[in-house]
Amino acid sequence: MPEIPFAVILASYCVEYHERNNCSACTLCGCLRLADALDKFRAERLERHRLRRAGV
Repeated sequence: MPEIPFAVILASYCVEYHERNNCSACTLCGCLRLADALDKFRAERLERHRLRRAGV
């Protein structure tokens, strides 16, 4: 079984934190910081693997 990438482990800690606690950016609809971080991670992963988004 392959080792889990460190970035994925850190991301899981961040998600778990936001499931239990609120940061200064959390709202009733979710966390803007968490959403931005996930969007940035996905964009960097796409660029790193040279994958294209659908419709781009």
